[in-house]
Amino acid sequence: MYSTLVRHVLFPLHERLKGKPTFPWLHRLEESQWWSRERLLEYQADRLRSLTTYAARHVPYYARLFAEHGLAPTDIRSTDDLARLPCLTRAHLRDHFRTLQAAGAGPRSQRISTGGSTGEPVTVLVDMTRMGFGEGSRLRSHRWFGIEPGSREIVLWGSPIELGGQGIVRSLRDRLLNSRLLSAFDLGEPALARYAAFIDRYRPVKMYGYASALYLLARYVEARQWTPPTSLQAIFATAEPLFDFQRKTIEAAFRCRVAVEYGARDGGLIANECPDGGLHIPAEGIHVEIADADADGVGEIVVTILDSHVFPMIRYRTGDLGCLAPDSCRCGRSLPRLRSIEGRQTDFIVTPDHRCLHALALIYPLRDMDRIKSFQVLQERVDLVRVSVVPQPSFTRADVAAVEQKLATVLGDAIHVDVQTVDAIERTRSGKFRYVISKVAGTEVETMLRGRALVSAR
Repeated sequence: MYSTLVRHVLFPLHERLKGKPTFPWLHRLEESQWWSRERLLEYQADRLRSLTTYAARHVPYYARLFAEHGLAPTDIRSTDDLARLPCLTRAHLRDHFRTLQAAGAGPRSQRISTGGSTGEPVTVLVDMTRMGFGEGSRLRSHRWFGIEPGSREIVLWGSPIELGGQGIVRSLRDRLLNSRLLSAFDLGEPALARYAAFIDRYRPVKMYGYASALYLLARYVEARQWTPPTSLQAIFATAEPLFDFQRKTIEAAFRCRVAVEYGARDGGLIANECPDGGLHIPAEGIHVEIADADADGVGEIVVTILDSHVFPMIRYRTGDLGCLAPDSCRCGRSLPRLRSIEGRQTDFIVTPDHRCLHALALIYPLRDMDRIKSFQVLQERVDLVRVSVVPQPSFTRADVAAVEQKLATVLGDAIHVDVQTVDAIERTRSGKFRYVISKVAGTEVETMLRGRALVSAR
């Protein structure tokens, strides 16, 4: 009964008071997902023309850019014409933040900063129109699994509830909207036990959170033969890559479907997975292209956010690697799809002989070692990889040698592997966790994408 009140009254009222057109967008998106491909492309082109015309007239950065390239706003008539404009990069966001803002940006515009896990933190400006589209798209994707807005949810996220003012306000708001937050900053055994007990009591319909945090919780409850509540219909994993082994563990432990949400704070909501496995792009508000694709179609994901008038994001290079699906989804929706998301450029390892290895090439050998609780691989230099290992009590020097040998088999003799045991591995400031980080891969991966095929060992 309360979920119905939240769905029809409290949640729509909350969004309207904030100035977010979430529910108007949701109603529109429910219809547009079934449009023909041609109609969807026409709609997208209309919105793109509106964005580029506005940017050229009201945003200093783009007024200058159009002039430098000899373009008039009317020259961008469809997504095919976007290639006439150069891409927007993180460096541009940092160097031209003020001139990227539209003149007279509204008072409800907000600054959003990335966590800087790539080493390149950036800040963008968003308004409630953009935020409303993203939230409407998210709610649409949840309805694909039969989950209505206002259903009971648990969010496993990197924002601990503080005792002070903002934390109390947020907690009250979440309770009002049928949502409960569990902190991904605390994932020790006592906290995981509390979380499992709370899930039992609260009986959520959906869970949403970091892929790695959901996986860790799933491993904990699976080891204790815990029975999940029958209310749970789907789990949505986001903010990090969801590996196949993680998906299998989460689905087995919680006995429900797991779906991927792919996006970024700077790049917006880019794709959502449907029950048939299609990773759909909400093309009504975002255009995705692949830059510098290799022979398999894998390249950098570049996005144009059609609702980004206050701070236009036109052909923004996300730093993520992926490829588009050429065919339609079995679900029947006309929305385009990503075939895969390979990860960030810095999630790869490069070798002195110019090979580029996917993170899974290192994750798989280490995750099967029973005497390792957790681990993280950091490539400091092209010839040096450090492995931080949180050991089980039975971990010995022989296990250190085994780690070195397993990774040497994958990496080759030209890279030195340094194994260190640690008490814990810190998550990023936002609460995310990365199994593999390279400080040197970005440039090498981009070079490979421009000139050679990407070696993606799995």
